[in-house]
Amino acid sequence: MMRSERTVLQWRCFWYLAIIPRVKHMFVNPNDVKNLRWHEDDRKCDRLLLHQDDSLQWKNIDKEFSKFRNESRNLRLGLAIDGMNTFGNLSSNHISCHVFLVIYNLPLGLCMKCKYMMPSTMISSPKQPGNDINVYLSPLIEDLKLLWDHGIEVFDGFVNESF
Repeated sequence: MMRSERTVLQWRCFWYLAIIPRVKHMFVNPNDVKNLRWHEDDRKCDRLLLHQDDSLQWKNIDKEFSKFRNESRNLRLGLAIDGMNTFGNLSSNHISCHVFLVIYNLPLGLCMKCKYMMPSTMISSPKQPGNDINVYLSPLIEDLKLLWDHGIEVFDGFVNESF
């Protein structure tokens, strides 16, 4: 006699929070814009590696993309992913994977504050996203490409002008 096996469907849920409206909203607040321009306006050059803008990579990006460097309000973003099990050896019935954008234009004390970390994607699944992570990141990548290739018009609340 065969025992009947029940098939369990494994669903993945995916949430994407668009970053473009949040970027526009951030630039309306004069205090936030002043903080976003900090690395250009208020930074003291002491030749110590204290902030990301002291790094060789920041300087290489400035050298290679001079048009990007010339506008101090352009955002420099880092991508952080939490919840990944890269080796797949931990047993778990469920996983939640969070993708955040970190704004590096800000002073060190603000870079990692919740207010300035932008959650962009959440994947909820019984399994790791694994190689399928690119499917979940595609809306974020499309928004980032739009920002890089064409840019968006944003109102600067600190100097009361659009750029």
